Amino acid sequence: MKPLNYLLILLFTLGVAACDQVVAPDTEATEPLSHLVAEAPPHSMASGTFTQTGITSIEFGSAGPNTIIEQTSVGTVAGTLSGTYEDDLRVVIHPNGNFNAKFTIRCECTVGGQQGVIDFVATDRGQLVSETLAEFTGRAVITGASGDLAGLRGVLGIEGTIDLATGLSTYDYSGRIH
Repeated sequence: MKPLNYLLILLFTLGVAACDQVVAPDTEATEPLSHLVAEAPPHSMASGTFTQTGITSIEFGSAGPNTIIEQTSVGTVAGTLSGTYEDDLRVVIHPNGNFNAKFTIRCECTVGGQQGVIDFVATDRGQLVSETLAEFTGRAVITGASGDLAGLRGVLGIEGTIDLATGLSTYDYSGRIH
């Protein structure tokens, strides 16, 4: 059984069984626990596409046989999240053509009619598939949000390509937000 299932069983048991009140040590039971489950934010599926539209800064370096690229880009996001974003990334390209990246994304987004800023930390791994194209997969974790989106959390899988002629990437995202 998955850990989340154990948690749900525990919450259900606490909320419905003989102990349906939150009790702090040395205090009287006064507040039913069942309302906590009812008020938990729902998880929603999120999907769409991030599209880089421009590179605002780029630096190249090396560490041994590896090439390192540090880049800041801007772009648009469409789908469940919609708006514009800026990302700061560091890519390490290995001699065999494989690469890994770590980056942050700051999105001025609208989600379900609510506006705000969402911050992500993302990682990916990929490989060169031709002289003009690279593919990658990874994940992006929402680390914070503000405005109407304050408190938003989630984990998104990402999968995309990089046009090596322009250095710009396009990647699909999908996952759960709450």
